[in-house]
Amino acid sequence: MKTIIYATDGSDSAKKAGAMAGKLLDAFPEAELLAVYVIRPLFVGDALGFADAAGFDQGEDVAKQIEEQTLQLFDRWQGRVRFLAITGTPAVAISGLADEEKADLIVMGSHGRGAVDRLLLGSVSHGVLNRAHVPVLVVR
Repeated sequence: MKTIIYATDGSDSAKKAGAMAGKLLDAFPEAELLAVYVIRPLFVGDALGFADAAGFDQGEDVAKQIEEQTLQLFDRWQGRVRFLAITGTPAVAISGLADEEKADLIVMGSHGRGAVDRLLLGSVSHGVLNRAHVPVLVVR
């Protein structure tokens, strides 16, 4: 295993997935971890013209906070961890990044910010599972 993608949104579930990603770094000393946070655009229209307003509480400031938390979480593996904040629809962006980076595995939490987001937006982990061309480890 050479490249592991760790998708985070700063939630408790993502932190549990981060702990699992750390175990994988221990198990595969040659592996690199790419921690990614996806900033949703302010409005993502769908085919019916509805818009996703979830992006209002996200942006560069949140990305910076999550980057600091993530790098602190993986401090023990300095030099093997990179952080990347990208903009897009989370499931599509995470799956696409895994393809671009030729990742061997995606690690992510089973749910993020809350039930309302899951109802309105669908599950990001479910979307990644359906799109990714590499194995996905969903941590509960």
